Amino acid sequence: MATSHRDPPKLDEIEVSVFGPGYGEAIVLHVGEGTWILVDSCIEPVSERPAALDYLHGLDVDVQNAVKLIVATHWHDDHICGLGTVLDECKSAAISISSALVIEEFLVLPVLYREPGVRRSSGLNEFIQVLRILDARKEQGVRFGSPTLALADRLLFHDHIRLASESVEAKVFAASPSDASLLQAKLAFAELLPKEGPARRVASPTPNHASVVLWVQVGNHRILLGADLEKTTDPKTGWSVILSDSAVVSGKAGVFKVPHHGSENAHCEAVWSLLLLDEPFAVVTPFRRGNKSLPTPMDLKRINCLTSRAYATARVKRRPQQWRRKVVRDFVKDATRDIRDAHFGWGHVRLRRTSTERTGLGGLSCLATRTH
Repeated sequence: MATSHRDPPKLDEIEVSVFGPGYGEAIVLHVGEGTWILVDSCIEPVSERPAALDYLHGLDVDVQNAVKLIVATHWHDDHICGLGTVLDECKSAAISISSALVIEEFLVLPVLYREPGVRRSSGLNEFIQVLRILDARKEQGVRFGSPTLALADRLLFHDHIRLASESVEAKVFAASPSDASLLQAKLAFAELLPKEGPARRVASPTPNHASVVLWVQVGNHRILLGADLEKTTDPKTGWSVILSDSAVVSGKAGVFKVPHHGSENAHCEAVWSLLLLDEPFAVVTPFRRGNKSLPTPMDLKRINCLTSRAYATARVKRRPQQWRRKVVRDFVKDATRDIRDAHFGWGHVRLRRTSTERTGLGGLSCLATRTH
């Protein structure tokens, strides 16, 4: 169903909007009756504001009252940029963060890396801003002054969405991190602590044991948001433990936000066969930064073999650079260290369907780019 970028969903429509302009990822969910949930944050390149807020303002949504939950799946730069602004504007929203982000070894990082001149990741800077906003809310006695900690099998959101003919339940569960993942995250964060001398930079540990996978249920519909969860060799971490031990994942999802930009290290064949409907809608957010690009051609081939309804939020491949004059090309290449594509779209895939329909989520707007 082709709809305008400015058309809001109907009160009885579910919406899954995934944003990813090539660096960064954010998800906007409408679970019905004007209730919105935001997952992660990225910056819209033209306005330089959070993409989710720009989009909701364009729909004339009152974000101060309509957004009920914000989830930070982890602290990596490309998933948290602008989250402080999102939290500040969505004053009626509860916030949920990965349980790994309250581990002592992580919380000490902002203290150790706060000296002037120390190069912190933008993700760490953003997380510090989120903590400051929450501290200010606590002092003011605001209801949502403390975060809910996301961990495996925890219910993060529950509401009854009243429609014209019936009421449906909307639930958001965290499917990760597991207890074993939290222990691995603790060890990984400890490795980031400076061994000697002044702290210089915070790197992101891999694999990502802190990432929060979300299982969303609205009436008969199921949505699986894979964040950046990766495969591991430990059966009690990563995707393996969700498949074997999850107490909240039931049924099969019709929409899948493919984890970690479609990369091989996050692919799990059993997720596609056991947790997803046949021919699910699969959405990939490309990663183009420096010399690294995801998904790779092999990743695209694999995803397209698993579903014919795979979409990317932005151009997956870099456009070849074309120069009309050799002298201009040589001058530019000599004068700069790096040449990147100019922004050519803010990256948006939108799926909508009436929440009372009995089949999997399916109405696809025109705001999408096929993965091949």
